[in-house]
Amino acid sequence: MSGLTEILLILLIVVVLFFLPRMVSRPASPMRKVPAQPLLKKMSGRWRLAILASVIWLAAMALWLQPWTGKRTLFVAIGAAPVVVGWGVWWVVSGFKQKRR
Repeated sequence: MSGLTEILLILLIVVVLFFLPRMVSRPASPMRKVPAQPLLKKMSGRWRLAILASVIWLAAMALWLQPWTGKRTLFVAIGAAPVVVGWGVWWVVSGFKQKRR
């Protein structure tokens, strides 16, 4: 079961890398007119679907490939790499879109 723990730890690290910088680097605004909404209420359906698809993909690949039995490189190549590349592409594209505005 140590392989499953490693996979969950990697998933936790990826989530922290995406969400922690957003929560920490917000500029202090003097006064907000509208009270802040919780993160889950702000998220759109596409955002939620993307997160769910990523988690399901990682879980399905972990169950199918069983990286704890020695197929770690195959799991990284087929399971984790597409998720990381997909979120990375989304991150870069959204950065370019924000620059144009």
